[in-house]
Amino acid sequence: MRYSIKELSKILNAKNVKIIEDKIISGVQIDSRKINDGDLFIPFIGENLDGHSFINKARENKAAASLSLKDDIDEDINTIYVTDSLLSIQTLARDYLTKLDAKVIAITGSNGKTSTKDIIAEILSTKYKVHKTDGNFNNELGMPLTILAAPEDTEVLVLEMGADGFNQLNLLSDIAKPDFAVITNIGESHIEFFGDRSGIAKGKFEIISGLREDGIFIYSGDEVLLKNLVEKSSIKSIKCGFENENDILVESYKQEYDHISFKLNIFEDIAVSKLKGKHNILNIMYASAIAKNLGLTEDEIISSLKNLDKITKMRLESISYGENSLIINDAYNASPTSMKAAIDVLEDLENFSYKTIILGDMYELGPSEADFHKEVAYYLNKNINTSINRLISIGNLAKHITEATTNTKIEKLHFNNKEEISKYLLEHKINEEVILFKASRGMKLETIIEDLI
Repeated sequence: MRYSIKELSKILNAKNVKIIEDKIISGVQIDSRKINDGDLFIPFIGENLDGHSFINKARENKAAASLSLKDDIDEDINTIYVTDSLLSIQTLARDYLTKLDAKVIAITGSNGKTSTKDIIAEILSTKYKVHKTDGNFNNELGMPLTILAAPEDTEVLVLEMGADGFNQLNLLSDIAKPDFAVITNIGESHIEFFGDRSGIAKGKFEIISGLREDGIFIYSGDEVLLKNLVEKSSIKSIKCGFENENDILVESYKQEYDHISFKLNIFEDIAVSKLKGKHNILNIMYASAIAKNLGLTEDEIISSLKNLDKITKMRLESISYGENSLIINDAYNASPTSMKAAIDVLEDLENFSYKTIILGDMYELGPSEADFHKEVAYYLNKNINTSINRLISIGNLAKHITEATTNTKIEKLHFNNKEEISKYLLEHKINEEVILFKASRGMKLETIIEDLI
């Protein structure tokens, strides 16, 4: 990005501007410690810290200019006086997008946003210069910062959008003006803010509010709540899923030890990916739909899938355990939907003589949190011929899972702390075992894995 101080002050409708030396703004930072030469420093006023006290530090680190919400700032630095730091970042992001000749892809959903973002970015990067959301920069501050960090030669911008309430995605979509909008799924995350799954669907569907006139909405056609919303709209859409009425559908799939193979109706050949789980096939379908619309051939898409390794840690991450066993770390986060998907992954894995699943508490599920944990148990109970041998739970909420699991093929154990689980697993090693870990981020189940390996 390149803005002069005068140009920037006009875009931000500044109250005033102090120009000591008319420099070019080439980046944006909200942390004075991360300032690079040419950056614009944007201070925020928080409960405990006032960013204005770091303006001098930003100057020392060669910031080209600083915004200020206060009229009495007298630091020796180019200063643009505004009324709202967050609004300034959002306004600048809107303007910078008009200067980028890039296709914008917006992604939201209850689960799978980050995985889908990474899959789309990896596939498209074989042909285009791609910039994507880093980490969890997916809210009203993080998404504009992602846009402003995009190099000027970016051809595709992949933006993850998160929301825990209504009208948040309206804002993000209106800023981004996406060419493609994706909803990965409708689960139960943040259900306490949306009321129910129908409310979640309506909240996520806000992502289309800024969709360009010729834009395309891509979603799971197996999700009735989304189908109903699409049918009431006039947007162009592509349905992906496992049911026959979808535009892009899975004709067959198989989960192997270190990869999954599948056949889509849009491909003549079988595709292979190192990612695990049928839910990741759905994420790949979203990416494939976008890739085809952006001119990638079947050979290019399938070739990129072969090289697609696990791209985010703790999301179905495979870790060798002993000589012939495997740990699957899926402990980045959890909801009932993603926990059921993890169960499916474990069920589908072959060539293991023993299967253990370790489940911890799921957070942010509202007043019905106990029932949502029991729902996972009912899912385990449905498969009377399950290949899962042992269920271990930890946490006051996860205890509902073991208590409600009545499937007699599954051994059930509950522990009060992670140290007890580590000790138990080390004392009860089983040949050719696969152990899958799943819980909300706050449970930090990866510490058990650290004890094991």
